[in-house]
Amino acid sequence: MDPNPPSGVDVSRPSVARMYDFYLGGKNNYASDRAAVAAVKEALPNIIEIVAEGRHFLRRVIRYMCYQGIDQFIDIGSGLPSADNTHQVAQRVNPNARVVYVDIDESAVVQGRQILSGISLTAFIQGSVLELEPILNHPETRNLIDFSKPVGVVMMGLLHFFDIDVDRGILNTLRQNLAPGSLVSFTHGVLEYQKEEAIEDLLAAYARTPTPLIMRTMTDIGRIMEGFPAVEPGLVLLHDWRMDMAEEGESEPPRSLIWAGTVLII
Repeated sequence: MDPNPPSGVDVSRPSVARMYDFYLGGKNNYASDRAAVAAVKEALPNIIEIVAEGRHFLRRVIRYMCYQGIDQFIDIGSGLPSADNTHQVAQRVNPNARVVYVDIDESAVVQGRQILSGISLTAFIQGSVLELEPILNHPETRNLIDFSKPVGVVMMGLLHFFDIDVDRGILNTLRQNLAPGSLVSFTHGVLEYQKEEAIEDLLAAYARTPTPLIMRTMTDIGRIMEGFPAVEPGLVLLHDWRMDMAEEGESEPPRSLIWAGTVLII
């Protein structure tokens, strides 16, 4: 049985945040989301493994940032809190790490606040990456984040919903507002290694959501980050980024060849 939707939230149309919740085995999704997921699975039968690979990358990125001395994070486009959230990964390294989660989806924010209720050093606010100033100046953000010190920002599976110029504008705004030494990570869907018909079906599935997907070549993804130095090994397929940052005993992640990711130095 579907959970009762938050007041005023339209669940008749699929939401990327709730689709992601389904991929991760969550229960905060609805019939429209599962129908959209079914269409994605037709195009990419290994979508669950793809999402698992992305979550593995997120864990390595957060651990890397922690080991660089960063103890405050903003997770933009976080979706619903699921297994191994940013604050859980960070606080296993540094119990005093602080995390602000941000999502545009009202239902994700409402449910996220419920999940995080009583958990200190975390907040969940509503906002769009296209309007960063309200996010950065939100009272709950300012309560947790000291912008005179480096911040770790993660945008997983987010920039491939926007034009390249928009993506570059997002990075430039972060550069203008974050302290030197801050780190920004993003992931992006890659075209090169998938069958053309599979990509067409995937794009068609996301075209039925409020947030159509844009897949790009590695070269075009590289254009997004021009002028921003990257942590070695730069922009690579997720499986090729800093496996030494995995937690001890963590299982080998799937290798999908459909995600690229990087960490940029601001």
